[in-house]
Amino acid sequence: MTRLRRRKQHSWNPYTSEIQRYSIYPQYNTDSFDLKTGDVITVSINEVDEKGRGLVNYRGRKVIVYNASLGSTVKARVVKITQDTVYAEIIETLSESNVDY
Repeated sequence: MTRLRRRKQHSWNPYTSEIQRYSIYPQYNTDSFDLKTGDVITVSINEVDEKGRGLVNYRGRKVIVYNASLGSTVKARVVKITQDTVYAEIIETLSESNVDY
């Protein structure tokens, strides 16, 4: 009579790991972010990149506003949302910047 030995099965899978838990990069929870395409936001432009797009931090996300001038406050419509970046276009300029170019 031959007995077969059964291996003990683990309650966890040894071939998977929670890499994000040990990552140095922040984890973005996209479910709690309530911004959708077509929403209108009011932002003030803090930086401008080399292409002339305004860069803003809005609720923990990077927002890129097309054709924005540095120091101005604008109303912008959300055009596209990616995993960590929001793209918007200007609807109305609320205040211009005081910077001479």
